Parts: sequence; structure tokens; C-alpha cells
Amino acid sequence: MKKNIDQIVLKICSRCNINCTYCYMYNMGDESYIHQPKFISIENIQNLTDRIKEHCNRHDLKKFGITFHGGEPLLYGKAKMIKIIEILKSIENDNLNIAIGIQTNGILIDNDWCEIFKKYKIQIGISLDGVEKINDENRIDFKGKGTYDRVIEGVKKCQEYNINFGVLSVVNITQPPTDTIEHFKKLKIKGFDLLLLDQNHDSKVFEKFKVSDWLIELFDLWYPQAKDVSINLFANIIYGIYGLDIKSDAIGKNINKTIIIETDGSIETLDVLKICGNNFTKNNLNIRNNQLDDVFDSDLIKLYYYSNTYLPKKCLACPIQNICGGGYIPHRYSSSAGFNNPTIYCDDILKLVTHIQNILIDEMNHEIKEKSKVEKLSYERAIQIIDQNINTITTPNYVEFLEGFRKNEYA
Repeated sequence: MKKNIDQIVLKICSRCNINCTYCYMYNMGDESYIHQPKFISIENIQNLTDRIKEHCNRHDLKKFGITFHGGEPLLYGKAKMIKIIEILKSIENDNLNIAIGIQTNGILIDNDWCEIFKKYKIQIGISLDGVEKINDENRIDFKGKGTYDRVIEGVKKCQEYNINFGVLSVVNITQPPTDTIEHFKKLKIKGFDLLLLDQNHDSKVFEKFKVSDWLIELFDLWYPQAKDVSINLFANIIYGIYGLDIKSDAIGKNINKTIIIETDGSIETLDVLKICGNNFTKNNLNIRNNQLDDVFDSDLIKLYYYSNTYLPKKCLACPIQNICGGGYIPHRYSSSAGFNNPTIYCDDILKLVTHIQNILIDEMNHEIKEKSKVEKLSYERAIQIIDQNINTITTPNYVEFLEGFRKNEYA
């Protein structure tokens, strides 16, 4: 099947109104944003709309997703936001749905924004790390002040208008798991996702950031009440254990069909890869001159596209590779070996998945066990299997895949 893209993260604004300490856009070494327009132009929105229409027609796509991102996308302004939404939506018809979302820090959300969200059926994601003390450790403004109270105002405004929204929360192991889940329940938030701190093998702090015990404790608290509040990370692991589709680029074995469009019209790969170095995601592709199919001229974009399929040998030897998928590709990087490493969270994910798998197996009936082919597996036994299998791998691995790039086998 010919490769295609079905999701765009659209950087409509390259600046932000807060200054999160861990931000991969501005505080992890990449300075490419300095040389980009602060806001995307209407001309580039029209160019992008034309490219999306061409791409959907060429690949007979029925749905195409666009997530407004930044920086802080609400800085774009309401009138201009409505204009670009209507341009992008103009190509909708009976055979094509353009689904628009916005990822925001929530601070600027007011009545008028909520009216826009409702009118255009926009899915909202709001960033909030937990209770006030935890959130305000890292999610601060340019004066060093915490943002929690202002974010909560945005959350409550969305609830007042019955806006469909979820929360993204960066894991902070200094916050007790009980506080995490009770905090979101108290806020009447129906679903949230957990993000692991963006670090890689060149980072100096990742060895101190072990999260498995924290995640396991949170899972054990959450699982009996999963119907009341969803946690995407845990739900996706459960889907994987049952052999169902995992909808994530951080775990699972899916092809990653998402690209980034920057404010200057540049077409790039996953923006979190900016943690790998200054200008790391840059190439010569731009919506003015290139079709969306041209993204596969970029080795880095192709690498992300297949990042959960062609893995290091340790991952291919692992009994949970179909669930983990090698983990999130930015977390695999080192300047010495590129992406030919397991994720820095390898042990954490292995411990978490085996823990969840053993709990689920106890609850499975015989028929489901037979169909899923999963068995109880301790973390220690998983390590033994990896050690036994690593030298017998015959599946194409990451190094062989790169050789295939050079031979144009994946064009």
C-alpha cells in the first residue's frame, strides 16, 4: 500500500505566553523558532489546504486530522482563528471530514473561545501536570510565577460550555499517585494522558528519573475505577495486551502518519525530535513547493513513519515489543548511535507492561486467553528472554532498515 499522511500538527504560532522549564520547543537546545514567523500566514494556510485536498484525493482519504499547536495557538487571535478554520474546512464534503483540534495551555480560554470551539466541534487538549504545587514547579510564566490558577479557569470555562476536552500531564514522581488521580477526579476531568519527561541518552538527568514504581502504583489505583476516568497510556497498554489497535506514536506498532507544518510553511517530522539537537528536524521541504507525498524524500520523516516497526535488536528480542513498539523515538536517541538504542524508559515500560499483563490474565476467560496468546510474564523472565533471543534475531532491525533507506527500498 502506498504511504500517506493522515494527520498534521499545525504550528500556527511559534511563540508562547508561558515558559515551561521542560519545553522541547524552547528550552531543550533547539533555537530554530527564532528564525520563523511568529504566526502562520493566511497564504500558507491556503497553500496547506490545497496540499491536503490533493493528498486526500490521491489517497482516497475520508478523514484528515489537523491539530493547532505552538507555542500557544490561542495567541493567534479569535478572528484570524475563525478565518483559518473556515479555509481548512472549505474542502470538506460528503466524502471527506476535516477534524480540527487544539493543544493549549488553557490560560487564554474564555467565553468567546468556547463559542468557537463549540461551533466548529474542535477537540481541545489542555496541559496540566497535577496539583498546584506540582504543576507550578515547571509550568511557569516569564516572571517565574506558577500558572495553575489560570489554567483551572480555562478548564472550568470548557466545562461550563460542555466542551469536549482532555488533559495532557507530564509525569512528576514527586507527586503521590493518589494525589494525581484524586486531583483530576475532583476537577471532574473525564480523561487524561501521561507524558514521560522528554529526555534521551545524551541527557544528564534521565538516570535519576525512574518512573516504573510510580506508574505501577497509579495503575493499581486507577484500574478499579477505570470507568470513571480514562488514562490513555494505561488504556493503550491494555489494548495491546488484548491484541487490539494502539492509537499512539509513543507505544505500539502502528505506522506514524503525522507530520508537522511550521509557521513558515516548512514540512517537518515529529517536533519532539528537537530535543536531539539544534535544527535537527529541518529539511528543504515546504508547502509552497512540495506536495505532502514529498515528505518521504526526507529520511528523518521516513524514520519516524516506521519508528515503531524497525527497531534495535534488543527491542526485537523483547517479548512485549508488540505492545511497547520500542517506545517513543525521541527517547531512543544518542549522538553516538542515533536511534539504534532502546528508549531511556525501557526498563520502566517493561516493568509496567508485565505488571499490567499479569493482572489482566487473572481476569481473562479461557477463550480470550487462547485468542490473545498472552501468558503471565515477570519482569525478570522478560529480561532472560531478551538475553536468550538477542543473538538470534532474523527480522530486519534498525541498522538494516537504514541500509534500505540508502538503497531506496522504502521509497
